[in-house]
Amino acid sequence: MQRYHGSCHCGCVTFTANLSLDYSARCDCSMCRRHGAIMVRCDQNDLAIESGKDLLSEYRFNTNVAIHYFCSRCGIYTFHKMRKFPDKYAVNAGCLDGVDLSALHPVLIEGAINYS
Repeated sequence: MQRYHGSCHCGCVTFTANLSLDYSARCDCSMCRRHGAIMVRCDQNDLAIESGKDLLSEYRFNTNVAIHYFCSRCGIYTFHKMRKFPDKYAVNAGCLDGVDLSALHPVLIEGAINYS
């Protein structure tokens, strides 16, 4: 595990996360397919919002369990509280400082299954 600093595009939302880059994923649900982020996981206690918490907007759909967070100023998806693992966050690896996205080998997870 390593500590990473992350932010949205405009820098208003900043956070730190303790996580490993050994496992990364892309999801095929309608939401993830559209934003195309590579996600890495961390425990809910390993994500700390440093600034801009009041600028985060949330979006829920389908089962309304997963909570996707976006900067309300620049629109960047930063992380989401996971549906399948409610004690974890999936973090947009593109928001993490110093992470080479081409070095990650994300697996495709099936989120497009209808859970209604």
